[in-house]
Amino acid sequence: MHKPWARKRSADEVPTPVAVAVSDFCRRAGAPAPPAEVRQALSTLAAEEDFRVRTLTDGEPPAQPLGPYAVVDVLGGTAPALAAQREACGYYQLVKGFLEAEAQPLASDRPSPAPPGAPRECPSPAAARPTGASSAPSAASPRTPTVSERIAPRRRAAGSREPSPAPPRGRFTQLAAEQPTLETLSGAQLSDLLAQHGHRPALLRALARGQSAGVSTEALDRALERARLLEHAITSERELILSTLEEQRGALGRAAWALGVRANELQTWAERLGATEAVDRIRDRFRREALQPAHWTARLDLLGRRKYLEDLGVSADFERSVLEDLRRALDGTPGATEERTGLLATRLGVAPEALRRSLLRLGLLPATPSSNSSPPV
Repeated sequence: MHKPWARKRSADEVPTPVAVAVSDFCRRAGAPAPPAEVRQALSTLAAEEDFRVRTLTDGEPPAQPLGPYAVVDVLGGTAPALAAQREACGYYQLVKGFLEAEAQPLASDRPSPAPPGAPRECPSPAAARPTGASSAPSAASPRTPTVSERIAPRRRAAGSREPSPAPPRGRFTQLAAEQPTLETLSGAQLSDLLAQHGHRPALLRALARGQSAGVSTEALDRALERARLLEHAITSERELILSTLEEQRGALGRAAWALGVRANELQTWAERLGATEAVDRIRDRFRREALQPAHWTARLDLLGRRKYLEDLGVSADFERSVLEDLRRALDGTPGATEERTGLLATRLGVAPEALRRSLLRLGLLPATPSSNSSPPV
């Protein structure tokens, strides 16, 4: 088993938005997986790789089927087609079993505790002496099981019953934390919680967690008004939404993900803050930039970011504009097909491979027939 298949963090440390994005991607890729398996697979990636996970899952699946372990394999450099073949033949089930066996040692490996009050055994002098190089190991010593034997299914004897699981102990014990209520929070506590969570929707979810009755937006606003914090919250949230939208270049979906809300919730939130016109102005500016980029390199780069263009609502207009301009430029370039591609790339000042991919995407270049041989699993 190669080194990348090793845990780099706990499954509980995987951010929920990343796990949800991978789960939806696997569903679209024809290999839905339970949330626990998704988190276990993502635990083999470091936290710094989460942005690469979102970059892959934001697009359409390049092959099918692709489960969570296949997603990790693709991010590690494996071709999507090869990862799909590994998913189909059960390769990742072995990876999953190996990780589970590595995290849970056998019960026979753990020494059984001595009963209370039992005398401690002292090793005999013969056992304490180091064994010489010429002495052979005892034939009666137990053999260490291999990894394949550890993860192999075990048959249960006929008529036997599974023992009831032991109650959780130590760090596995979960205790219900006492959740504060709006009535018990002081103004200073509300200010600290608002600074901790960043905005009211996140604070509302934190306060509603563990309370059957829930907390309404109006009740939270009344509590903030009594503590003279509501006006400050509205101003900071408006600035937060607009700055996040600027950072995401007008993409409403990515801005909502960065703020921890859904896109429709972000629109309602901005409307409640009176920031709808400012949001529209930012998105209109980035729409104009997308439709009138300064250089062909930027246009070809945007051509591969369909989801971003669809978020701005200019995907069809942008592709039509690029298609018409590339068709005219290609018709005005003499020579054979491959030769024209190189000459056109030099004339436009772009990388030849990027231009070739764009021409294939737009149907302006005949596709190369693919080989019938399939890569090995």
